[in-house]
Amino acid sequence: LVALPGVGAKVADCVALFSLDQLDAIPVDVHVWNIACRDMDASLSSARSLTPRIYQHVGDLFRARFQPHAGWAHSVLFTAELADFA
Repeated sequence: LVALPGVGAKVADCVALFSLDQLDAIPVDVHVWNIACRDMDASLSSARSLTPRIYQHVGDLFRARFQPHAGWAHSVLFTAELADFA
């Protein structure tokens, strides 16, 4: 999917998780990064931006903690995070 114009890692992971039943796909954005910083690896907060390496690390943290349903755990935590953002 990322070979298509305009499709990055997050969009590809969204499609994989929500349309293709790839339960290990973790779409990472700033909210998910914040969850990972707060609850999984505080050292992530020293990163200045969401690089491909950080994106992979955040996904790996979710997969390690929440397998076999890491993608759905991501969705629940993401939704809970938005309530704090509003």
